[in-house]
Amino acid sequence: MEEPPALEQSVDQSILKITGFLPTTVAVAAAFAAFSLILPVIPLAVIAGGGSDTLAGASTAVFMAVTVLTQLCTNAALLRFGYRKVMVLAALLLGVPALWYVIAMDPVSVLVVAGVRGVGFGSLCVAQYALVGQLVPAGKLGKASGVLGLFVGASQMVCLPLGLLLIDAGVGFNAVFVAGGLAALIAGIMAFAIPNLDPAQPAAAEVWTEEDDARELAKNRRNTMANTARNQIVKVAKRTVPARTRRQIRKRIHRRPRTKGLVVTVVPAVALASVSMGYGAVSSFLPASVRETDPIYGATIAGIMLSVVGGAQMIFRYISGTLADRLQRPGAMMIPGLFLSSIGLVGIVVVLTQGWSALWLIFTALLFGAGFGLVQNEALLEMFLRVPRGKIAQASTVWNASFDTGTGIGSIILGVVATSHGYSAAFAGGAVLVSIGLATELGDRILRKRGKRQALAQAAA
Repeated sequence: MEEPPALEQSVDQSILKITGFLPTTVAVAAAFAAFSLILPVIPLAVIAGGGSDTLAGASTAVFMAVTVLTQLCTNAALLRFGYRKVMVLAALLLGVPALWYVIAMDPVSVLVVAGVRGVGFGSLCVAQYALVGQLVPAGKLGKASGVLGLFVGASQMVCLPLGLLLIDAGVGFNAVFVAGGLAALIAGIMAFAIPNLDPAQPAAAEVWTEEDDARELAKNRRNTMANTARNQIVKVAKRTVPARTRRQIRKRIHRRPRTKGLVVTVVPAVALASVSMGYGAVSSFLPASVRETDPIYGATIAGIMLSVVGGAQMIFRYISGTLADRLQRPGAMMIPGLFLSSIGLVGIVVVLTQGWSALWLIFTALLFGAGFGLVQNEALLEMFLRVPRGKIAQASTVWNASFDTGTGIGSIILGVVATSHGYSAAFAGGAVLVSIGLATELGDRILRKRGKRQALAQAAA
């Protein structure tokens, strides 16, 4: 397998020039195009074919359940076969089986194909983020995750409404399924250009050294000092920078592995899962609920809303990553993200129950998408920077399992709520679930601050 790019090579490159990063993002964007085209269409196709809301929610739930189970096995597959083979197969499994829906849409077909596609999606999700964690040095991980979010968000922003718009235009469900299969084929082809790194090989710069201090100092001064003097600055800084300044430099957003294993990922995982549950309701039942509000233009408005959700995720994931690099720590936007997500879901409930114009739902979608994007990126950064690089694949599994478990559980539970109490109750339930994640995050921060105070008191004593 190929060696991971050295820190010296990549630390001063732009994100897109890092070896392997661009083909990775393009392949992931194409795969998410296949995912996004089909995601909101399948529940509509089930309902249009006479199926129940429960079956519509179950199609998403089965997809996500198999996705999570696959994610638990993907790390072993990566260790045995490498990133390239896993991502090629994952992209094809994600989209190509959807072509079976052209032939049959009975309940068994709906659920079986959803499961097969879940295998592809689960493998892809773990592999993509683990690969980015290997390709990109810790000091650029915030921006890199944001750029990946831009690619994924742009894909979702275009493709989530595109499937619904095609149906509204009279093209039909089959055309959407074929388009999803073609997008997955493109993703599979692009995946051949991905570096086949060894997931088990740790990064060369896992331990922070004085040489790293010097490089960071040079990097911080590059906007005011000529590039030709950079090498000299690095040599001098190692001998002349005071110890206090070096400690301040070390506080930048670099990996700080902790000794408690993957336990340190639990709180961000809960926060992400709570918002993903709300997203399960949005992705599965928003088109149908808007159609009830506006039978003529409902599908078009729902498509715009899903596009707004995807676009807001894209923009605010990038904002979160850039801000984390600037503040030199992740997590600053986690609580605002949870709050915005909850407000967005509450707004959907208010619009539906008060009978307001469906256009107001676009604003609520913006709030939810912005919050969801912030939570996604903050959770990813917190997990990746709390574990050693050798455990990035496992941390990626936790992140993706949290996302997809939340989406699947949200779809099935809130689908039952929608069947018995209506769509407004389902979205209200999603808001309650997000509030649980918010409470968990607040409680964790209070406990951490208390622990720091106790540690300082013991040190002073």
